[in-house]
Amino acid sequence: TEIYTLSLHDALPISQESASNSVVRAFDLWRGGQPKAAIAILEPLLRAGSSFDDPRDPGVAWNVLGQSYLDLDQYAEARQAYQHAMEILRQIPTARGQYASTLDSMGMLETSLGQRGAGEILCEKARRVYAELGDSAGVAITSINLAVNAVGRNDFKAARRFVQAAIQSQPETEMNSDDVAAMDEVKSSLALHDGKREEAISMAERAIDLWTRAHGPGHFLLSSGYLLRAQVRAHSGDYAGAIGDAQHGLAIAENAVGRNSIDYLSAQVVYAGILRASGAKREGSRMAKDATGALAESERRQCSGCTIDANGFR
Repeated sequence: TEIYTLSLHDALPISQESASNSVVRAFDLWRGGQPKAAIAILEPLLRAGSSFDDPRDPGVAWNVLGQSYLDLDQYAEARQAYQHAMEILRQIPTARGQYASTLDSMGMLETSLGQRGAGEILCEKARRVYAELGDSAGVAITSINLAVNAVGRNDFKAARRFVQAAIQSQPETEMNSDDVAAMDEVKSSLALHDGKREEAISMAERAIDLWTRAHGPGHFLLSSGYLLRAQVRAHSGDYAGAIGDAQHGLAIAENAVGRNSIDYLSAQVVYAGILRASGAKREGSRMAKDATGALAESERRQCSGCTIDANGFR
């Protein structure tokens, strides 16, 4: 399943206007793991054409709305929101940080839809903007996202390089818990690739603990944490523990985004592999076939007619 961090670094200019205060409140709700509540605030606010004192605020509002849609696997809506944000922010010289955040968000959306090349281009462009601004936290966040992308395409050498770049840009002690957790998942995947199973378990468990303490036991990103630990346990021969973790990860994904979502179907593919490895080959194969077919159809539907040229964003 896809693992990724959702960051909106340097996103919210402070304003006393009520519309801007609503954006701040929506951001806090989204950051706290309540994307539906953020959407409930932002959709009517933007539909009404609300007035903002700071010209960056509506672009930021669209970005937060896109993040909230992405958390719920509403990819078409997320894409439209990010495009609105970029159209607004790219024209404002003082909004380079917010524009970089939106580029990074769009990049992670493309990655989630399997468009890893486009996703990497966008995240790399965002990282360059942050570097030009001297924004070390922004460079760290985009480096983590690039590491996630690299793991997804099994480029472990690049993933290590991006993790090191993130740590060099900003010490872990200065990162927020979501970004540290995402980086821990990358480290866990790298350790598993290297055959260091104890380290892989430790890193996966630290990510689970960080997300649980920050957002509670039902937070959607915990699904990927439990599924990763399940894979490590399966490689160690602990199939009972692996199946328990995979089932828990599936339940979190179902409650957070639903059974027809890309995240849930991706989780089923992982679970199916664990079932096959444990000896339940018939059940695992049937689940893998059903989930893979549904996943391909869902990705085709989400991507239909929405291909972008990532090189078009400066």
